[in-house]
Amino acid sequence: MDTRHEQCQRYVDQDCIIIYVGKLAGNPQWSFPTHKHDDLHEIIYVNEGKGSFTIDGTKHLAQKGDLLIYNRGTLHEEKSDHEYPLSTFYCGFRFREGIQNDADWVVPPGSEPIIRANRYSEELHSLMQTLFSEFSIREDGYDRISQHVLKAVLLIIKRMSRHQQSAGQIIRGNTLAESIKDYLDTNYRQNIKLKELAEQFHIDFYYLIHMYKNRYGTSPYHYLIQRRMGEATRLLVSTKKKIWEIAKLVGYDNPNYFTILFTKTVGESPRSFRKRNQKDMFGDTASHS
Repeated sequence: MDTRHEQCQRYVDQDCIIIYVGKLAGNPQWSFPTHKHDDLHEIIYVNEGKGSFTIDGTKHLAQKGDLLIYNRGTLHEEKSDHEYPLSTFYCGFRFREGIQNDADWVVPPGSEPIIRANRYSEELHSLMQTLFSEFSIREDGYDRISQHVLKAVLLIIKRMSRHQQSAGQIIRGNTLAESIKDYLDTNYRQNIKLKELAEQFHIDFYYLIHMYKNRYGTSPYHYLIQRRMGEATRLLVSTKKKIWEIAKLVGYDNPNYFTILFTKTVGESPRSFRKRNQKDMFGDTASHS
């Protein structure tokens, strides 16, 4: 069950604008293909269970007490463990204009996107549970209480992130595979042909496939499909666009072909996915992870 609640009213004294608060629990089949949010940040606290989270091309395994942080524009893919289903609290928000103009992130770029369970985990769990409860019940003053709770969460994250090893300390060259992945992430809506891609990067077609698969565990063709389907799932959940419109937005002129690929990749039709994921929505413009 994936339950989300939308922000209804905004006050000018806010530092953050909360877009949604939600809870995920009880579905061992739950997964969300590769997608990103260009206009908001998201934090996810793992209550129970386990899951895999691929963040900017790197796979992370998370379990009870871990906190995941997606700065805006961060590519991520999420999947519950079948044996130990994920239960999480999550929150999407953006900073009010003028608050973080020069540093619009939750943790500094290059920092680890996951904070492991530690002595602050119980406190984080309590705060995230309070945040979810306030948005669920919506008694008088819930919005202001939620603001203070989120501020407390962000302050703890800031404190904890100082103790985490910065990913930026690990020197990692911008390899050819990473350059190709960056190209696919940026241009996935275009009609990309792998032979033309190989020519563009001045490498052999078969070497392209072999090299990319060695780095990411999948072929560039299958990654391109996953990338498109990830954006499609986001649009199905967060918009009222027709399926043929979504197909076109993610690079498919033929909606029937898009439906076939989507069903094969996600495990159900676009229509079924939309119905299942929107049934518990509060509001018309929900947008999750």
